[in-house]
Amino acid sequence: MEIPANVKEMLENPKIVKALSTVDQNGNPYSVPINSFSVLEDGQIAFMELLDTCETQKNMLNCYSFKKTVSILLINDWEKGEAFQIKGNVYKFLTEGPIWDKYLEIIWSMIPDADPSGIWLIEPNEIRDQNYFARREGEESRRANWKKWFTYKGKRS
Repeated sequence: MEIPANVKEMLENPKIVKALSTVDQNGNPYSVPINSFSVLEDGQIAFMELLDTCETQKNMLNCYSFKKTVSILLINDWEKGEAFQIKGNVYKFLTEGPIWDKYLEIIWSMIPDADPSGIWLIEPNEIRDQNYFARREGEESRRANWKKWFTYKGKRS
């Protein structure tokens, strides 16, 4: 799946709020901020996990092993409604190679004593605009008589 340019820009911008959501073996959700996302040439999303025994690492292994979907939430400007959700499948875990080397160089420039676990690759399969108006339009288009049944007196015509 091709990631639109504006979503790719948000993923790679360190000033944008980003969260990764995974599930554990019991299906319990877990969300954590991640600031190291990048989009690779083939459209996969990569991020570096810094801690080998953390909840995110365990859950990513779980999602990889049992083919569970992960979610990335991007929020650029909440007031303007610039927010997207990317759903995808965990594809691969890297601990060597050119992608690993690139990430190591970046992380060691920021945290010289970091001992990262590896690079996770996510294959995106759905991108959803989380803007209220876009979501509402989608709901209205897929439900019969939406405006009739969900119009509060005096609020909408």
